[in-house]
Amino acid sequence: MGADQSRSVGSDIVVVNEDISPLKAESKESARKIISKVQPLLEHSASFGILASDHAALRQLNPRHMIELFTVYEEHLRQSSVVVAEEQNQLSRNLRETDQTVAQILAVAQKKHDVYGVWSKNIQSSVKETNEQLTAINNILDSLVPLVNNLNELLPVDQRLPSFSQSPS
Repeated sequence: MGADQSRSVGSDIVVVNEDISPLKAESKESARKIISKVQPLLEHSASFGILASDHAALRQLNPRHMIELFTVYEEHLRQSSVVVAEEQNQLSRNLRETDQTVAQILAVAQKKHDVYGVWSKNIQSSVKETNEQLTAINNILDSLVPLVNNLNELLPVDQRLPSFSQSPS
């Protein structure tokens, strides 16, 4: 990797939540300085190959700075884990609330379904009963129309009514 590439990789750091850290601004600034010095070494060690030119840099590396760097990183990870845990707890609470709401809605819908089912059966039985009554009335009319027409023919011509019919005209 060239020097330009290593610097562009360092600029891809994403800040999860600024201002959570109880660390002082001075220690943050010193951590940034340490990170810029250590970053090329970390890139080469990640590829499991350290160049001969890096051996001199390794000898000059101060362990105290590395400890500070890793302490800052550890604190960042701890804070991130706390934030993630809080967000997971909030998501869990939201899911439980949503499940309860859905269960309540389903219970109400089931009650309405049962009530409408009873109403539907009542209406269906009423329609069936009405249909049976109308069929009986139609049968009675079918038997009465020929009798009325026979009576009408027995009347004198000037008193006769027009002939009756069941079919619509």
